[in-house]
Amino acid sequence: MNMSDIIYSRKSIRRFYQEKIDWEVIEEILQFANNLPMLVSGIKVEFKLVSNIETNQGFNGPFAIKAPYYICLSSEKTEDYLLNAGYIMQQLSLYIESKELGTCYLGAASPGFGLKSTMKFDYVIALAFGKSKEPLYRDSDSSLAKRLPENDLVVYKEEVSSDIHKLLEAARLAPSSYNNQPWRFVVYKNRIHIFTKKNPWFAKPLEKLKMLDMGIMLANMMIAAEELWIEVKLTKAEAIKNKVLPKNEYVLTALIDG
Repeated sequence: MNMSDIIYSRKSIRRFYQEKIDWEVIEEILQFANNLPMLVSGIKVEFKLVSNIETNQGFNGPFAIKAPYYICLSSEKTEDYLLNAGYIMQQLSLYIESKELGTCYLGAASPGFGLKSTMKFDYVIALAFGKSKEPLYRDSDSSLAKRLPENDLVVYKEEVSSDIHKLLEAARLAPSSYNNQPWRFVVYKNRIHIFTKKNPWFAKPLEKLKMLDMGIMLANMMIAAEELWIEVKLTKAEAIKNKVLPKNEYVLTALIDG
């Protein structure tokens, strides 16, 4: 399956064989990572491959997943760096899954101080991967995914094409921390305004994870657009950006050509 197909059938894997992967496959993954298109150009990032086979490399605690390999992402802290991090890591996750390997985000787990100290920038997120002990894919019937229905996520202001519906379905199926699914959409024929739910005051520590989730969702949307040969430009609408909304926060607008 290609990366676009995997959007509709992937699932997070939490049980891995502690086995080595052929170095040729690892090299392909690292080369892909280092050539990924970013959501925000100019942000400096670094990928760090961690082998966890011989020695535990520092991912511990209740949210850690034991896997043979991790790819850690560190990044400069600039505007929208979390969106950018989620965006590039989801592309990498789908690529690894196309190699018939399982992946799982370690959004709430953190590496130990020793591992963090080897990173060039501030640690943001890691992806566990390896040979899976469980089926890699579910049936491509998206109703089997534990996701909110479209009616809870999307407000249509105009009739739209079947391709726009497919973009939104790819976005709906994106993984998110605690399956929180923070994205909301207001949709016209040629544009999709993208919002994120506001967290209550007591959930402010989840703000970082929420913006990573939004970047992951945007990667799904843009990969689906490329497969459908739809030209999509992500931008910020100043008129909406400055509005104060009671339940949601404006993120971006997807402008659709044709």
